[in-house]
Amino acid sequence: MKILLICTTSGSVANFRKSLIEKLQSENYEVGAVTFDDENREIIEQRGVKFFCVNDSNRSTNPFKVLSLKKKYVKIIKEFQPDVVFTFMLKPNIFGVRAAKKAGVKKIYSMVEGAGDVFINNGLKWKLIRFAVCKMYKKSFKRSEKVFYINSDDKAEFISRGLVKEAQCVVIPGIGVDLERFSYRPVKNYRTFLMIARMLKTKGVMEYCQAARAVKKKYPDAVFNYLGGEGNITVADIQEYIDDGSINYLGTTNDVRPYFEECTVNVLPSYREGLGMVNAEAAACGRASITCNVVGTKDTVEDGYNGFLVERGNFEQIAEKMIWCIEHPNEVGQLGINGRNLAEKKFDQKKINGIVFAQISGV
Repeated sequence: MKILLICTTSGSVANFRKSLIEKLQSENYEVGAVTFDDENREIIEQRGVKFFCVNDSNRSTNPFKVLSLKKKYVKIIKEFQPDVVFTFMLKPNIFGVRAAKKAGVKKIYSMVEGAGDVFINNGLKWKLIRFAVCKMYKKSFKRSEKVFYINSDDKAEFISRGLVKEAQCVVIPGIGVDLERFSYRPVKNYRTFLMIARMLKTKGVMEYCQAARAVKKKYPDAVFNYLGGEGNITVADIQEYIDDGSINYLGTTNDVRPYFEECTVNVLPSYREGLGMVNAEAAACGRASITCNVVGTKDTVEDGYNGFLVERGNFEQIAEKMIWCIEHPNEVGQLGINGRNLAEKKFDQKKINGIVFAQISGV
């Protein structure tokens, strides 16, 4: 059997699909992967995966590139001749599914890893984009045998909008965490906070900076680290918080584990997620999380058990919970232990990939 994974970035294949690929290969599947870049080609091919690149951008809305994407996918599918096509994220879910159908693939599966900016923003521009995206989703998902969701809220929204049928839907708790790689480490620095996210307004970057500044007034020795590349917010936009010592900007990294080990609490004030992966990874490492009570992040934190849920956009509440964590070090350590227990129960990558494989294979 041959399966083609149609994804956005090569980094997602090298990192987040690694365990799924290993599971498929262990079941004697030949695996191929298509992405918009080839930065991780060598890593992917070393794992025995046939790699293809279509040179596009997940965020590009250039109509000429969008219209040509389906043709590029069809060409690759005909070359690889998979028995199964599995698509991930918006463009692959729309154009990859249609290409697979046109190329004659019988078994097509898709995964919605969050609704994204299309469903978060409500300006006129975004309403028009959402209308168009919903029409395309509805047409494409008619061809998908199963559609995986990583939270039940997204599933409910897609059903209510008529984009997918209930019988097609499978909900899994995220793509899972490698619990051996993200192993438990006792907390050692009780006044160090960490945010890991791309610099997007909808990730709550500014709220993190504002909360850090507020807490520093009471606890000047508290440390607020930030990891993430530029997006619609740039380093220049947060420079004042760097200059006055409110936050430490650490750039980007390929391995977040050392940063989790050095922090007390993980903070993700996102407006919406598929499932807050960074929160799940933090839990596996034994770190509590402060996150918003919104779709996708509320599924990763049980309020008062392994962290705290706060209102979206409310930096005062974030600061309040940060101060509580500083003033209650023993309790924070227990929140971290609880987080590891939750990760083992809910976010084990091996268990989740077993569920996905069972659906694909019909076992």
